Amino acid sequence: MLSSIYIKNFAIIDEIEIDFHKNMSVLTGETGAGKSILIDAINVVLGNKKIKKISRNENLDTEIICQFQISNKKTLELLKEKDLSDNDECIFRRKINTKNISKIYINDKPVTSATAKIIGDCIIDIHGQHENQLILSNDEQRNRLDNFIDINIEMANIRDILLEINNIKKELSASMMSTNEYEEKISLLEFEIKELENEVIDPIDYENLSEEFKKLSNSDLINNKLYECKNLIENDSNVDINTLLSKINKNLEEIKNIDEDSNKILDINIDILDQVKNLSKSIDSYSNSLDNDKERLMFLNEKILLLNNLARKYGVNEKDLVAILNKKIDKLYSYKKNRKNFEDSDKKIKEFLERYHTIAAKISKIRSTKAIILEKNITNELKKLGMSDCQFKIEILSDNKLVSRSGYDKVSFLIKTNKKSSLLPLNVIASGGELSRLSLIIQLETRSNDDCETMIFDEIDTGIGGATSEVLGNHLSELSEKTQVLCVTLLAQIAAKSKHHYLVSKDKNISSTKLTYLDGDMKVNEIARMIGGIKLTDKTLQFAKELID
Repeated sequence: MLSSIYIKNFAIIDEIEIDFHKNMSVLTGETGAGKSILIDAINVVLGNKKIKKISRNENLDTEIICQFQISNKKTLELLKEKDLSDNDECIFRRKINTKNISKIYINDKPVTSATAKIIGDCIIDIHGQHENQLILSNDEQRNRLDNFIDINIEMANIRDILLEINNIKKELSASMMSTNEYEEKISLLEFEIKELENEVIDPIDYENLSEEFKKLSNSDLINNKLYECKNLIENDSNVDINTLLSKINKNLEEIKNIDEDSNKILDINIDILDQVKNLSKSIDSYSNSLDNDKERLMFLNEKILLLNNLARKYGVNEKDLVAILNKKIDKLYSYKKNRKNFEDSDKKIKEFLERYHTIAAKISKIRSTKAIILEKNITNELKKLGMSDCQFKIEILSDNKLVSRSGYDKVSFLIKTNKKSSLLPLNVIASGGELSRLSLIIQLETRSNDDCETMIFDEIDTGIGGATSEVLGNHLSELSEKTQVLCVTLLAQIAAKSKHHYLVSKDKNISSTKLTYLDGDMKVNEIARMIGGIKLTDKTLQFAKELID
């Protein structure tokens, strides 16, 4: 609720500070005293009104402060969400300097006009001639209808379903791929894996393969070199090594007979002779072992070339192809797992959506049934307020493709104010007074704990009087038992129903607006003035007392 307001240098207000209370408060005073200016000030501080030249004194800053006590859970959560408050106190402050530069603060934290308006709309619902009232919104109209009917369980179920769907979508968002995208990725991986599996070999096998290819591709060269070695052993300079070593051995045998110490040299020579024979045999053996298989060579050449191409394709060397293959196998497994999760999640979403549509259809049916009752109730009450030719209608348009927290219905409030007119949306109603009275009745019929804690009515009594004004006053008083009501009025019948009364007057000396709290005789006198004019009589005073009682 609105606890207090402080205004400095605004329009015809120099400086005032007002404390407000629960239930119903009225602002009265002569025309031009500045009653509606207070409403304008509230609109300005809440970010609802465009700033033009509003300062009384161009050399002074303008400042407006509104203090609220918040009990509405929805509003408290919003303030906490935006990191603006963690308790039930909320202070709006707007300062406009001499250069017309404006700043808005909530609990001393700077905010944009948009943020101030969002929070302000949760706190105060202002009804006036030119205000963009909440009731004009289709969302608000649907909320009003829902407050009238008992669908709390169904709405909670819808919210739970959509929460589950959003949670599933959040889990899927990491991959950001559809089923088709998964299929494309999997198909490519399967192709690459098959390609690698058919050709890739172990790094050790690759080394052996390379060595074999090297040997086969150079077999002619090796044989030629082996032939030269063999020729050197046996035929060089017409004397082979074996012949030379045999001659040396013969000489050493002769020395042996003379000096046994020559045995050491003889043994060495014999060993060399044996090694030469073994060398010759090894050359022959190695030469005979050489494979000159051209088909094998061609196979090896093609295999190595293919591995080289694969290595270039995947940007690695040939020995790392096995590691690439294993990575792709792991990735394929991961994609298939994610695809399965996606398909399972998609199935769950479809199941939740089926449940959503079942509940949404039930809600739509309930709305259509209860809307007829609400239409009659509101139409009858409006007739009591002087709108005898009025007809109120609730239009419900269903779109089963729509998925939202409130179901798939669009709710529109329609009205015609005379017999000749057609049913039209509320926003085409010319009379602000009529719209305010309509909003009042709607509030009374559909009030809930989540509604704004303060309602302001400016010129709600336009075009009415007599018994109708008394009915209107009773309605305002009834509403004030559920929420704080602040009403600017010219009618004594309405003012008399208030718990708190403020007189708005103009100081003639300085032409500035001032406020006075009225109680007791002061209130009686003001009611009497509203009945009979400036000159008070016993008759008007008595009538005033009767109205208050």
